[in-house]
Amino acid sequence: MKSEQTKISALLNLLEDEDSQVSTLAMEQLLLLERGADDLLQEFQEAANPRLRGRIHQLGSILKIRRSRNAFIHEALNSTLSLWAGLLHINYQYNPRLNFESVDGMLNELAARLPAKLTTVRLCAFLRDENFQYTQEDTLGSDLFLVEDVLVQRVGSPILLSVIAHCLGEKAGWHSSPVLYHGRHCLIDDSHGNLIEPADGWKITRYSRDDRLHPCGDRDIWLTVLCQLFLAAMLEGRLQAIHRVGAILARLCGAGTGSLPYPLGGQVS
Repeated sequence: MKSEQTKISALLNLLEDEDSQVSTLAMEQLLLLERGADDLLQEFQEAANPRLRGRIHQLGSILKIRRSRNAFIHEALNSTLSLWAGLLHINYQYNPRLNFESVDGMLNELAARLPAKLTTVRLCAFLRDENFQYTQEDTLGSDLFLVEDVLVQRVGSPILLSVIAHCLGEKAGWHSSPVLYHGRHCLIDDSHGNLIEPADGWKITRYSRDDRLHPCGDRDIWLTVLCQLFLAAMLEGRLQAIHRVGAILARLCGAGTGSLPYPLGGQVS
C-alpha cells in the first residue's frame, strides 16, 4: 500500500512537469489506477498549482469519455440501448463537447411541433418545411453523421435523416422501419408500406414486393455510422477520434484494437 502511495506521489510530481511528453506518460500510468484516479480527481481538482489542476481536469475528461465508451459497448452488445441513445453516445465519442440533454431537447422541440394525427405525408412535409435535406457536396464530412450537427444544420446523410424521421415518428405514434434500398438508407411506413427516401427530397412511393430491401437493425445503423466517422476522422486527421471510434468498431465486431490498421494496431503493411 505504501509503495503504491509512493508511486502515485511520484506520478503527481511528473504530472506537473513542464515537458508535456513527461506529463502524458504520467497520466497514462495514473489512468491505469481507475478507482485510485477517482480519489486523485476529488483531492486535486482544485489544486493551487494551475498546471497540476489543468492536467487533473484533463485526466477526469479522459476517464469520463472512456467510461462512456465502455458503457455504450456493453449496452450495445447486450441490446439494452435505444437506437437514438446509441447515436448520442457515438456523437459524444467523436465530439466530447456534446451535451446529451441539449440534443434531446432539440428532438423534443421538433416533436412538439409535429402535425396532429401524424401521417407519412404530413411527416415528410414537416421535415421538408424544416429544411432537413441531403447534399452531395461533401458526402464524407463527419457533420453529416453526427446527430447534433444534423439537427442544427438541417443537412445530413440519408442514414441520419432516416433515423431522425423514425425517432420523431415514434414520439407521435407513427411507426417505421429503417431499410437499405438501392444503396441508400430509407424508411418503410409500417402501417401502409410506403417507402420514404430522405435523399430524394422526402419522396414517398408505394413499396412493391418486387423491390429488394435490406432491413437495418439498431446495431447495423451504429456500425454504419461508426465506419463513416472512422473514415471522416482519418480524412480530417483527428487522431483521438480515430482511436475512440476505432476502439468501438473493433469491440462491436468481436475483435481487439490490434486488428485495426496501423498505427492504431497491427503492423505496417
